[in-house]
Amino acid sequence: MSPVMRHELVIKRRWMKDADFISVMSLATVVPGAIAVNMAYLLGRRLRGKTGAAIAISGTILPSFFVILFIAGFLLPFFNYPKVAAFFRGCAIAVVGQLAFAGFIFGRKLLRSWRHFIVCAGGVLTIGVLGMHPIWGIMAASVLGFWLCPGDNPQGADCHANDD
Repeated sequence: MSPVMRHELVIKRRWMKDADFISVMSLATVVPGAIAVNMAYLLGRRLRGKTGAAIAISGTILPSFFVILFIAGFLLPFFNYPKVAAFFRGCAIAVVGQLAFAGFIFGRKLLRSWRHFIVCAGGVLTIGVLGMHPIWGIMAASVLGFWLCPGDNPQGADCHANDD
């Protein structure tokens, strides 16, 4: 949902800048809970206070809730059919494509120097190569970022932009 939210809030409606959105996205990722719900809370609160946060969370949760309720109530018996199972395997491939696209969009904004690539690689290697829990990847990237990029700030300024 984050690419959709970015498109709506940054590109289409221009309610916030890209650097601000990325900052909120980073915070929503670190805080426990579903990222989409965290983003809805943070952005709703930022734009319209407590009422905006409540409406944004409701708008994020309720459609999924009703779809899942519908699926559980009416479509559960059909999951054993081979064509339905094949459809869901195809959906899984589409989700991988969406995640890759989101990674590309955010990566091109955030990976501006060789130091940022090292921080990202440290987190990815911790999870992908060492097979550790994602929290350890986040912690590895945090420690590397603390030591390699001490002057970076959430507004998108890069203290090492010219050291490539």
